[in-house]
Amino acid sequence: MARAAIDAVIFLIAVAGTYIAQISDRPISAVLVFLTGVILIAIRSGLVSALVAAISASLIYNFFLSEPAFRFGITSADEAVPLVAFNVSALLAAIMVGRLKDSAKRAYQAQSEAAFMLTVSDRLQSAVRVEDVETEVRGVIPRQGVSSVEIFLNRGKAYWRPSTGEVEFDTLKPLIDLEGDDIIQRNKAVVIELKGARGSLGFVKFRLSDLSPDRQSSSKLQSITAMLAVAVERCLLLEELAEARARARSEALKDALLSSVSHDLRTPVTVIQAAAGALRSAEVSLPEEEQTRLLTSILDQCARLDRYTAELLDVGQIQSGIAQDRLETVNLVEIAGLAIKHARIAHPDIMIERSMAAGMHYVRANAAMLEQALYNLIDNAQKFGGKSGPIKVSLEGGEGMARIAVTDRGPGIHDADRQRVFTRFFKGEGSGSKAGMGLGLFIAKGFVEAFGGTITVESPLEGGNGTRVVVALPLLAADEAMIAA
Repeated sequence: MARAAIDAVIFLIAVAGTYIAQISDRPISAVLVFLTGVILIAIRSGLVSALVAAISASLIYNFFLSEPAFRFGITSADEAVPLVAFNVSALLAAIMVGRLKDSAKRAYQAQSEAAFMLTVSDRLQSAVRVEDVETEVRGVIPRQGVSSVEIFLNRGKAYWRPSTGEVEFDTLKPLIDLEGDDIIQRNKAVVIELKGARGSLGFVKFRLSDLSPDRQSSSKLQSITAMLAVAVERCLLLEELAEARARARSEALKDALLSSVSHDLRTPVTVIQAAAGALRSAEVSLPEEEQTRLLTSILDQCARLDRYTAELLDVGQIQSGIAQDRLETVNLVEIAGLAIKHARIAHPDIMIERSMAAGMHYVRANAAMLEQALYNLIDNAQKFGGKSGPIKVSLEGGEGMARIAVTDRGPGIHDADRQRVFTRFFKGEGSGSKAGMGLGLFIAKGFVEAFGGTITVESPLEGGNGTRVVVALPLLAADEAMIAA
């Protein structure tokens, strides 16, 4: 209405200007004034309005302004030339300018549509889970005419909404099959089937603010639905890929566990069985020292089995992931002290030198898991370098990181083994019975990385011997450390 009113004002101004030029005996100027008005209307409102203005201007000019006034007619060639020129010029200008205006409008709408679709596509690219697809599209879909978007996926005879877990036992599929179309309208909602490469995935329900969309809006909704189908299928494929990889890792872990268990657990079980059989035998009389030695061997092998079981449980925790709610603020100095105490109990003859930086070093971790990781490093250093000198445990902080290092003076690590020491079930050459199951460093690395830290190994050190394992963990900010203190 506002556009039509402005066009009417322009037309009236043109009529007034033409009338003034006509009574001033300037017929050519009159034609140009009227023609200018028609062109302005064509520029503003397009072809239809321009044609209406041109025809109206032609009739008004012929009937009211040109001689003889108040009737259609031509009395001389001087009157015919301006009139014919005006009519032809007005119609041609209206057609050309109107078409140009309409083409420009369609081009702008197409550009806006393409930009909007590109925005929707970009947002959908960031969705990695099926439930994220609805959230992403809801943030960019036009609010005019659409109040909400709901995505339902096929689950047997029902439809499941991933974003909310809502389940609908609906009859949408039979309705679509009955109407022979991919889009139906029911109760101020447009329901469009999601079709992917694997067939029907489910439905998208667009809830409308208006009673029904026009043809252009329906086409836009169908285009959005096509992109949603691609995004949903991509997320489903990613989930299937993740599940397949998890199954592959699980199978690989099972195979490795069976292989390791069959070898490493057989030895302590055999020793326990032999010692217990000798103690139970009534045919053999053993001296007290031998009985004590056999009982000690049984206890040692039971402790070994307990350690193996604990390591396998730790591997399971790393494999399944460590939840963030299990983390807390801990003082790394205290945790290192507990790990050293644990190592001295397990190895009474161990020699440990401590070098701890002054102050508190707070990190976010699970206290029990972090202590186990540090104990594994000290225990590994004791196994492979404890006889060559004391083990040094040092702690220092700086640049937002706390670094704790465990250094031994053993023979060091071969170049070929250095990159594999943190691998699950890895045992270096010449390790013999000291190597255990090869899980200690793997568990330490898994726990440290779960706390946002890193673990590295340096070997050999000065003199061609020795190994240093360094754990770096992010220190808490000053305000968090104050709260913890």
